[in-house]
Order: sequence, then C-alpha cells, then structure tokens
Amino acid sequence: MSINIGDLVIFKKGLYKDEENTIYHVLEINGDRTILELVNTKMVIRPQSVARLLELDKLNGSPAQESSPEG
Repeated sequence: MSINIGDLVIFKKGLYKDEENTIYHVLEINGDRTILELVNTKMVIRPQSVARLLELDKLNGSPAQESSPEG
C-alpha cells in the first residue's frame, strides 16, 4: 500500500513510543521522505515535521489525493 499526498498516516507500531496514536496528514513527498502535518491537535498552527516513508503506515480509509507536477 503506497502513501500519497493527502493520506492520513501514523508511525509504525513500536518505532517511537511517544508517537503512538498520533495521526499525520501527508503534505509533500520528496523521494523517500515526506513532510507531515499533525492532525489530532488543538493547536491553531499545526506542527509539521519530516519523516521517512518506511517509518509510516497509511490509515485504513485514508483519502488519497493523487497529485501531479502539472497541477
């Protein structure tokens, strides 16, 4: 199951204890890395971070939005 821009993802179980049950929205993919935005937060400005695609699992029912360089 590939991860695409617009998907909701979580870090793989057991990888990072402090990231369990934390949901992220994929904003951009660049090679083997992605820019993520924290979803389940009450912060007005949502934190963003970079992660390796191999560390992530796509959530079931995640709405993949195909993106192309043409727009």
